[in-house]
Parts: sequence; structure tokens; C-alpha cells
Amino acid sequence: MKVLIVNWSWYPTGGDWTYINNLKSLYEKNGYQIVALSAVHEKNIETDYPAYFIDSPDYKILNKRRNFTSGLKALKNSIVSSKALKKIDLILAEHDIQIAHLHNIHHYITPAIIWRLNKANVKIVWSLHDYQIICPQSLFISHGAVCEKCMGGKFYQCTLNRCKRNSTGASLLASIEAYFYDRSHVYEKVDAYLCPSEFLKRKFRQFGFQDSKLHVTNLCYNISQVDDFLNSYRRNLPDKSASNEEFILYVGRIEEIKGIETLIKAIKDTPLQLKVAGTGDAMEGLKELVKRENYDNVQFLGFQDKNSVFELTIQSKFVVCPSEWYENFPFSIIESFLFSKPVVASDIGGIPELVVDGETGYLFAAGNVEQLRGKLLGLWNDTDLTNRMGNKARQHVYDIVNFDTHWNKLNSIINSISNGN
Repeated sequence: MKVLIVNWSWYPTGGDWTYINNLKSLYEKNGYQIVALSAVHEKNIETDYPAYFIDSPDYKILNKRRNFTSGLKALKNSIVSSKALKKIDLILAEHDIQIAHLHNIHHYITPAIIWRLNKANVKIVWSLHDYQIICPQSLFISHGAVCEKCMGGKFYQCTLNRCKRNSTGASLLASIEAYFYDRSHVYEKVDAYLCPSEFLKRKFRQFGFQDSKLHVTNLCYNISQVDDFLNSYRRNLPDKSASNEEFILYVGRIEEIKGIETLIKAIKDTPLQLKVAGTGDAMEGLKELVKRENYDNVQFLGFQDKNSVFELTIQSKFVVCPSEWYENFPFSIIESFLFSKPVVASDIGGIPELVVDGETGYLFAAGNVEQLRGKLLGLWNDTDLTNRMGNKARQHVYDIVNFDTHWNKLNSIINSISNGN
């Protein structure tokens, strides 16, 4: 049986790709053959189907031109990609596709492919990685704050509030796209939506999506990757320079909505030592804050590859996830738990479904500096508690994200939609 996996990228881009790559392995392990549809990029991993990849428009160049012609071109390509439709036709002509598993397809591939797949009687499963279908900005964020003004189909709010890059043009384009696909009822042709969290499922249900099509499957993770690294790290431990350094760790994008400024303010005038691994638009502003306020307990490490992140996680006392947007199911928390590290995290989005307050870590009210400081110090000063929470965290997340658990859920859904249930 052949499964078509569709995503805008076919190379590591973050947590979304981690899941897609794991999913690809899971399908193949269970006897499925994978056909891929994505966009051409120099970083793409090797695939047997490069002929099915499309040349995607460079929106950065189009945005720089900012003229009427480039605007029309961006509008046309971002709403209905004729290139993607041609590739879908080619794939369907050359392969007997039973299941199409969609991921991030807006702008590059576009949901227009759903019409072709539905007409060919291909069953369609869509893993939801964000809120793009119900929020033109995709993250329920407007100017750095949580926003749900478009809820109920009021997509014009995106334009009025300039939610997309603080640009009227980009926001208008996002609103038009949202109206086009919402009013064309294309999303109703999807057979099953896979939700990484109960929280995301509730948001889509609030928007009017059919409850029977929304399935909480969480995400899967290749746990052996963590275990292999940990075993190798322990074998090589005598070769590593001894260090008694104690620190807490933040891993991820350095963006305003990630709550890193709240975290930095929370550790001011405390013995807490913070290492920040990642890059992003807020990096320079945060460095200025640290310099201006004379912090001596914050270290910005910049980009770190996967192995370096794993090593930092092992060496840390615990990990912090202070997000201030509706996170779905952060891989930074999953990986921390698999390394038996508890997490102090904000009680927003799908995070509380991973971090069990007082059991696998601590939760605090998103954006609350004083509450965060108290949770951090409480864990920092109690090594026995940190170890107990870390052990519980490992078992908790193992039960959720292991391949067998995920496949049982996914296979049940596939069987159900294939049998017309």
C-alpha cells in the first residue's frame, strides 16, 4: 500500500520535520511505501521522487518587489498552486495511492490538492501542526499577544489588525486565502484530522470542525535515538572534561512569543544560571536587556546542533519552556523528559498535557515573572525532587510518544476511514 506524504519542506526545519521523519519510518516499518510531494530546496534529504517536487515561489523576493504584479503572483501561488496540482495529477497517474497524509501545505503546496485527491477517492489524513486553517496568521498571535478575533470565520480581523508581519498587504492576502478555502468547504473533504493535543482539538471544534473527524494522536518520537545517545555519552564520560557547573536550559527559537524575556527577568538576582540554546529575531534585544541590566547569569549559546542540544540537556538540572502562545506538543519538552529532566513550563496550549504539575515538572501562569521565579527556585534547591520528577517524566512521555502507541492510534484511524466509518 502506498502513502503520499505532503509537506512544504523535505529537510529538517524543526519539530514538525522531526515528527514527519518519524512518521515516515513508522509507515515503512509497517509495510507501507512512501511517495513524497514537497518543494525543491538545496537542503532536501534524498528521496526516490524528486520529479514530484515543485519549484516554489520565493516570497522574500516577491515581498521586496512590492508591486502590483508581484502581489498578484503571490496571491495566485499562495492560494492555488497550479504546479502542485500538476504534480498531484502525475503522482496519481503513476501510483496507486490509498492514503494521502498532509502536513504543512499552505502557501507552497496549497489545499487545492485536496480536490484532486478526493476526486481520485484517496483517503486524506491531515496532521495539524499549527492553527493555519482557522487562523490566517497561523499561531493565534497578533503583535506578540494571543489573539482569537478571527474565531467564527471573522478572517477580516487579520487585515484590520495587520496580524501578518504587521503588513496590511500580507494580512489581506492571508484573509483572502482563509475565506477562499473556508467558503469552498474544501476542509470538509478531509477524512481525518490528527491533533497533537486535546487543546488543539478543542480549538478546531470551537471553530465548527466535525468532532468525529478530529482525533488526538499526540506525536511519536524515535526513543532509541535518545537512548543510543545517552549510552554513548555515558561510555565516553571519562573522556569529557569534568565540570560541576549547574545550570537550567532553554532550547528553541528566540522569539517574543516564546517567553524568554519573562524567563530572564525571573532569574534576576537569583543563584540560577541560565543557558539559552537557539537563534531568532528576539536575540539581539534580549542580549541588550542582559547587558543593560548587568546580568551575570545568562549565557546565549546561539545555534546548537542536535547532539549538542542532547548533551546540554543531559548536563542541565532541568529545562524551562516559558512560552506565551498556544504551543501544541513541544518536542523540547518531549526530549527533555526522555532524558529524565523535569520541565518548568507555562500553563498554556497543549503544554499541561505533557507537564503534570508537581509530578513531571512545574506549571506557572504564562508571563508571570514572580510565579516562574518561585517554581524555578523550588526545583533548583531540591536535587532529590528534581531526580524524582525526572524519572516520572521519562515514563510519562515514553507511554505517550513511543512508536507502538502512535501506530495503534494511526492504524485504527486509517482502518476506520478506509472502511467508510
